[in-house]
Amino acid sequence: MKITVQFLGQARQLAESDRVTVEVPEGTSVDALLPGLTAEASERLLAVLVEDQKLHRSVIAILNDEAIDPSDQDLLQDGDELSLLPPMSGG
Repeated sequence: MKITVQFLGQARQLAESDRVTVEVPEGTSVDALLPGLTAEASERLLAVLVEDQKLHRSVIAILNDEAIDPSDQDLLQDGDELSLLPPMSGG
């Protein structure tokens, strides 16, 4: 199945593109798609998104306009749009 991943906030600034499409098997969780998504990502982007090979706990995963638990399986469906929003920084 194909999932479009949109980077928001700081991740958008650090990624080469603001959105990418990844192909994953059915039943894949957000955590499970990270290795393919970040295989060629910069160290700075990885530091913002990934912690212990999972989505960093401070990053909000938004699936079709609803926040989800990135470890839940069977939520992603072919054609879905997933947005990743790291916490805002600055002050």
